[in-house]
Amino acid sequence: MSKIKILFDSYHLYHLPQFDPVIELLAKDERFEIFHSTCSENKKIEMDLCISILKLKPGKLIFANSEKERMDKIKDLDLDVFICGWSRYPLSKFVSDNTLVGMIYHGIGVKPSYWRDNSERLNIRFVEGPYRINQLRENGVNTNLELTGFTKLDPLFNVENNNGQILKKSMNLDLNKKTILFAPTFYPSSIERFGMKFGELTSSYNVILKPHMWTFFLDEFSDYNLKPQRKLAYRLAEKFEHIKLLGPELYNIVPYYNISDVLLTEASSTIYEMIALEKPVIVNRFFKLKLSHKLFRYRLFKKRLSKEMNNDILNFCFEMQKSKYLRETLDLAFNKNNDRLSIIREYQKKMLYKLDGKASERVRDVILNLI
Repeated sequence: MSKIKILFDSYHLYHLPQFDPVIELLAKDERFEIFHSTCSENKKIEMDLCISILKLKPGKLIFANSEKERMDKIKDLDLDVFICGWSRYPLSKFVSDNTLVGMIYHGIGVKPSYWRDNSERLNIRFVEGPYRINQLRENGVNTNLELTGFTKLDPLFNVENNNGQILKKSMNLDLNKKTILFAPTFYPSSIERFGMKFGELTSSYNVILKPHMWTFFLDEFSDYNLKPQRKLAYRLAEKFEHIKLLGPELYNIVPYYNISDVLLTEASSTIYEMIALEKPVIVNRFFKLKLSHKLFRYRLFKKRLSKEMNNDILNFCFEMQKSKYLRETLDLAFNKNNDRLSIIREYQKKMLYKLDGKASERVRDVILNLI
């Protein structure tokens, strides 16, 4: 019997973390033959890094110098399954009519792109929770939806991947201090509002600083200059010994949830990922905005955020309106998070389905049934 040929298209490097647990699972399954690819038109810094990482994965890397050549190479494989992390490119040009095209979306945050991103060529979409299935249907998505849970989080619930103490020591974290995981998104972001004062405000904690990939790879996003964010992240890590910067080569944030005590972010899928462990989350409400969003705030929600979900997270997160309130908000989060556990668990069920480390197995089983 011939093997099932499956390709994981990490179009961007930040699509890879949700693929990793599935790749690891299928690499042990002799029924599958694994292929990888990434976009040939990404910035060279991202493309080179992604290729170097994919080369170390089990399976074969498919790469080309142009997207046309890449399309042809992948189509010639006559794949059984093509898995993408978003669908904003001509999927039909990469696969034959007989290929099963599935999407494991790259985030579960509060952005409308979640339901706007849905190509007609998708055969199936693997969904993280029941709330999302309803949301997709309400927003006109007709693709076959399969409730599996979020594969990216599987390692959090598999004992063999729980090497927190080793990771803490390798990062030279002070074991007597609590650890803040600061995951600022690229836009709208709060890191510039903190500035260098962030180092002083967090001096009694360990800080793991994990900027969004775009902060490293892009100089500009939609007329917004990202270079000051990148420069600030490097300066903070250089000046303050307690701040550990995770560069783009450390593309997967999941291992750092285990060793952190609190998450600090804005409108990010990391919010829902951290509550999988029932740890406190602080949502910053102070951003550096481009002029059009300063003048017309509604445009921010129309294009970048879902207002409903943005408000919804206040039921289980701690809100901070100004950077100077960080110390007080941290104390509140640590002291009051247990009071919100029942609400957090409700949102776990809505957003994350089963937190059992087996979402990847459910994805595999769905693929086998469909094939």
